[in-house]
Amino acid sequence: MSHAVTGGCLCGAVRYSAVLPDHDLCVCWCSQCRRQCSGPLVSLSPAVEWAVEGEAATFRASDHASRGFCAACGSTLFWQGDGEGPSFTLGSLDHRDGYRIARVVHADARPDAYDLEALR
Repeated sequence: MSHAVTGGCLCGAVRYSAVLPDHDLCVCWCSQCRRQCSGPLVSLSPAVEWAVEGEAATFRASDHASRGFCAACGSTLFWQGDGEGPSFTLGSLDHRDGYRIARVVHADARPDAYDLEALR
């Protein structure tokens, strides 16, 4: 079920509002996400409507996607595949409860330092 969200960066220079189609999360362990986030990128489903206020910079990370971040503080804000709405990061949301991991991609690239089973 679609729902409205708000979020932004660490310094407050970028704010966004969006409508998301569901409460699903994607956890990505690819090399680009790990380099950008020092761990996986946890993002929401692509927004179906969105508005961004402030200076969100983008970096063309591959031949099919861009990454968005705050030009002032560098906070990671979204990943955006060509032809899709932005997939905002869970950490940039104002309210983060009620979501569930629906997909994990590139799990084979997860560094052994992130083996949570070893902590048990």
